[in-house]
Amino acid sequence: MPKEIAKGIRDLTFKMRLFKASQEEQLDGENLSERELLILELLNEKGKMAVSQISAADGGACDSTISSTITRLWRDKKMVTKTISPENQRTTIIGLTDKGRETIEVFNKQRDERFAALFEAIDVTDGEKEVLLNILSRAIKFFDKRLGIMETGNNGILINNNGARQGGP
Repeated sequence: MPKEIAKGIRDLTFKMRLFKASQEEQLDGENLSERELLILELLNEKGKMAVSQISAADGGACDSTISSTITRLWRDKKMVTKTISPENQRTTIIGLTDKGRETIEVFNKQRDERFAALFEAIDVTDGEKEVLLNILSRAIKFFDKRLGIMETGNNGILINNNGARQGGP
């Protein structure tokens, strides 16, 4: 990648993070770590999941890190529920509480506002939007493959990109 593109991406990322920080002050004191936010977003997108499924989706963290993060979201922040699977007593199922859903809605709204402000400011044309959507789609596919992001099969069981079932209810 040319150095000027890399620098442009770094500069844009930094400015977006500054914008995000100014918006987060509006969250009534809810201070979420990046991992907590990722778990909430994953649950919001996929629905209830087993702890092992959450761990598999976040390949960069060990199981104990995921477990302690979930416990913090459950016990301290009241953003997730924990229930024992009736099919397998050794499996804990994690879901979002109303507070967790509301928090994700606020984060998503703020993110949408940031991108809307950006695109309005740079006056993206319809042709540029089409090109950008194509590039974003390819980038998302790359990261899905690279990170082993799981898709939900027809039966609701998460599968990895190789078609293998990832632990679940």
